[in-house]
Amino acid sequence: GASKAFVEQLMRNLRSDLLGKQVRATTIAPGLCGGSEFSEVRLGDKAQADAVYNGTKPLLPDDIAETVAWVLALPAHVNINHVEMMPTCQASAGLAVDRTMAG
Repeated sequence: GASKAFVEQLMRNLRSDLLGKQVRATTIAPGLCGGSEFSEVRLGDKAQADAVYNGTKPLLPDDIAETVAWVLALPAHVNINHVEMMPTCQASAGLAVDRTMAG
């Protein structure tokens, strides 16, 4: 959405501004992610939040943390500009979610 687009443009500008300073800047844009209280806080209702993930196998916070750890472990001269990650039950084309892939 708009927030991720803003962050991506901000990071492009930051990378340009910091060119030659040996500073790495990465954006990680996760798709459907369960296993945290984010959806419950956003929707204000646990049952409604749980329904978002019914029939899916979403990313988990540990999946995202593992990606962050991978980016940080790369050699200092390597920068990963952007990581867009989604569970296999989700596609970015029309933001489709297959609800038959749980398990």
